[in-house]
Amino acid sequence: MKLSQKLVTISTVALLGISPVLATTAPVMTVQAASQYYKTNGKNSTVKTVKKGYFVDKNGKKTSKAIPENGQYTIWEVKQIAGKWYYSIQTNMAYWMPASLTKGSVQYQDGKKLVTLTTDGKGKVTSSAKTATQTSKTTKTSKTSQKTTKKTTKASKSSKTTKTSAKLTVTNIVTIHKAQVYDQKGNPAKTYQGSKKWTVIGKGVEVKGLGTTTIKGEKYYALEPGHYYLKASDVKVK
Repeated sequence: MKLSQKLVTISTVALLGISPVLATTAPVMTVQAASQYYKTNGKNSTVKTVKKGYFVDKNGKKTSKAIPENGQYTIWEVKQIAGKWYYSIQTNMAYWMPASLTKGSVQYQDGKKLVTLTTDGKGKVTSSAKTATQTSKTTKTSKTSQKTTKKTTKASKSSKTTKTSAKLTVTNIVTIHKAQVYDQKGNPAKTYQGSKKWTVIGKGVEVKGLGTTTIKGEKYYALEPGHYYLKASDVKVK
């Protein structure tokens, strides 16, 4: 009788010793998967939504903010949540949307690789990467092509091109109060990023100014050059 009681006690202790190890491993993997993200080159990372849906927060939790169909977005960060790619539409990473709802391409740097994510508008996301060596060769080829083009172009046109590219400097700016989005003519924009309600940006929102321009004698920062702008008086440089 005593021997049986000892065997039962030993078995119980063994089971209790195993269970804590199993309980402590899974949560760590989940946190790591949700926290990794990559910054993009905003100018080369623009997509269009092809389906309606809802944005999620940085942890993958569904929000009440709807994703409109045919919306145009500049993507600032990308990451995977539960094995699926998501795109951040704001630099503060407050709202993310599934890449599968979009059509377009997004570029980001992963170490020495320049990665391009491409969506076909049918839910498929493909990834391609170039190493630093490949990128360098492409750049050299591009520069050679540019030199040939410049030789066959008038000096005045070359000068205008230089001035335009000099203005396309990316600047982090923050709205100092509610700020109206304007079109290229300096008129209040009718829609922005696929929605009329987004034509006014709230106070304290950080965005990327993609160069500056002067419209009707007033300075503006470009949200999307040639399309959408914010008045310089409505923002401050971060």
